Amino acid sequence: MSDVSIIKEEWLAERIYFGINTYRYVSTLRAFKLGAYKGLGIKTISDLAAHLFASGEILKHDNGRDIPLKLSSIRTELRKVWAVIKLEDTEHIDPYGYDVKINP
Repeated sequence: MSDVSIIKEEWLAERIYFGINTYRYVSTLRAFKLGAYKGLGIKTISDLAAHLFASGEILKHDNGRDIPLKLSSIRTELRKVWAVIKLEDTEHIDPYGYDVKINP
């Protein structure tokens, strides 16, 4: 199993990402920033990572099959994206992340 990050930090500022998980992280973290998870008791990035892990929907393509990411991997990826999302102007962000460019 590969532990290679799907996100390179230099791409984050340009909103260029690789992989559908990153797109999901962007939209989830923007919703988190706007307070969408307060009702679920999610107050930190670690809480959010645990919530995503429990859903089992954050997958990684490895050797021709999709496997769930480990909690530690989800937490790491979220923190990388959060470094940029927390600096975005809340008034001008697309909470769904449609302004993100995904490169194959």
